[in-house]
Amino acid sequence: MAVKDLTLSFTVDSSAVMPLFDRLRSALEKLEVHVANLVRTNIEELMEKGDLVVVVTHFNKDDMSSVVCLYPSEGLLRIAKAVFAKRYEDLLPPQLGNLAAVYEKHRGSK
Repeated sequence: MAVKDLTLSFTVDSSAVMPLFDRLRSALEKLEVHVANLVRTNIEELMEKGDLVVVVTHFNKDDMSSVVCLYPSEGLLRIAKAVFAKRYEDLLPPQLGNLAAVYEKHRGSK
C-alpha cells in the first residue's frame, strides 16, 4: 500500500515568550551597564544549559499538523521578575547574594 500526497504542516508559536523578551530588551536599555551585563550573563547561562524556554509540541494526527509552542522557563521568569521588580541582587550567584544581603543589613543598622 503506497501513500500519496502526504503533507505535513509545521508551525512555531513563540507568542508566549516574545513579549517577555521585548520587555526584557527594553528594560536592559535603561539599566546601568554592570546590571545589564549581569542580566545578560544570567540569560546566557540559561541558554548554555538549554533551559531558556520550554518547548511543547502539539501534534494533530487528523491533518498531520504540528505546532511547536515556546514558553518561558522558570529560570527566565525568575530573571524577568528580578529585573521588573528592580531586585537585581536576586540575579547574583547565591554566595554573592548572601554577602549583598549582609552588607545591606549592616548598612541599614548604621
